[in-house]
Amino acid sequence: MTLATCSPAGPWAAPVLYAVCPGPELVFLSRASTRHVQDLLACPRVAAAIHPDQTRPLRGLQLEGQARPLQGREAVRALRAYLLRFPSARGRFPVWSTVRGTGYIRFFGLRPERAYVLSEEDFGWGVRREVPREVLARFP
Repeated sequence: MTLATCSPAGPWAAPVLYAVCPGPELVFLSRASTRHVQDLLACPRVAAAIHPDQTRPLRGLQLEGQARPLQGREAVRALRAYLLRFPSARGRFPVWSTVRGTGYIRFFGLRPERAYVLSEEDFGWGVRREVPREVLARFP
């Protein structure tokens, strides 16, 4: 996923690996010192794009919403989802300080408020469709 943030220094985009938790909430790990984390702590409004590596036909998901640090039970939930999706991440970061929200690596959650689907095959070139809020609320 490409996460877009903004600060007085300007806009920023960063690739992050994510997993999905109920809510829906997209959860990701990042170092607390990164520019995108510093940006989202100062201004939690973010945007994100998810798309396959293959560029044709054009398809993907665009999101906007709020990002926030997770700790405690929410971070444990994020950890389970993240390790289920990325088992190779096991042992690569300090689990307890990450879950407590005290380490140099933290879990964050992005709660989408609006989402759009792009599908060149289904909608035509350059056309996106908004996902209705009631559908978004039922995912996953």
